[in-house]
Amino acid sequence: MLEILIIISTIAVITSKNPVHSILFLILVFLNTAILLISHGIDFLGIFIIIVYVGAIAILFLFVLMMLNIKLTEFDGDILRYFPIGFFFGLLFLFALGSPILIYSSSFINWFNLLSFYHNNLINLGILLYTSFFPYLFIGTLILLVAMLGVIILTFTSNKTNKYQSVYLQNSSFLDNHLFK
Repeated sequence: MLEILIIISTIAVITSKNPVHSILFLILVFLNTAILLISHGIDFLGIFIIIVYVGAIAILFLFVLMMLNIKLTEFDGDILRYFPIGFFFGLLFLFALGSPILIYSSSFINWFNLLSFYHNNLINLGILLYTSFFPYLFIGTLILLVAMLGVIILTFTSNKTNKYQSVYLQNSSFLDNHLFK
């Protein structure tokens, strides 16, 4: 039941016209994911998701959206032209996630062979994350790196009104080039 609610909430995050409602659906996704993880016995990761994602990141997004007073998005027919490129990148993403499964195993993962019952949940999570699931960890870090670079590129504007620092002129020995006269 929680899985279906998580999927419906993620679809609502993407399709919501109001950004504040989108953030609230994102908080619902995080809470349901944490409840699902706690119910499966992965207590540390569930509580970590509640503290970090819901408590810090999602609330920060909500406050920023409320302070910026972003208007509702308008749906126009022009957005459908991005569907083919989105479909291509979606297939590429699914192939990137599916290729480690095809390379490293030919059947489903047997969790009982991977888990060591001599350790606690945190040690088991670290062992599985950095051994058996390292390709997924690496793909996740690459996705976050591309997202970070995308945000930097989108927010960087170069125009003539930007003021830049010239270290050579500030540190030169000529008195006329000093910052303070």
